[in-house]
Amino acid sequence: MATKAEANQLAGELLRLVPIGQALQSQHDTRMGEAYDEVYAQLQVKGLAIWDSTGEMPDEITPFFVVLMAHNKLDLVGVSTELYQRILFKAGSDGEKATDNIRNLVNPSYTSDDEQTDY
Repeated sequence: MATKAEANQLAGELLRLVPIGQALQSQHDTRMGEAYDEVYAQLQVKGLAIWDSTGEMPDEITPFFVVLMAHNKLDLVGVSTELYQRILFKAGSDGEKATDNIRNLVNPSYTSDDEQTDY
């Protein structure tokens, strides 16, 4: 389970704002906090935020959520063309790919327990 602070750190690392394992500078932590709040609000509107905004998010959702955070701040942070393309590939051009992955985790496909009837 990832906290908001851990998600901020992961998104900062993904955007190469800080080397892995080193703490974010306060201005980057603030920016990633804004990204967290933005993505959480977007998911909440879609009914996909199944945890409290101050609580811990499920581990299986974290990678997709972090990609959406990075995606939201791509234009504000200078990243290489290769990293920009990688994040766009993971998130989808409008974040729809990562959002769909979260949707699939939150709302798994329906399977009936009833036996099928062959007519």
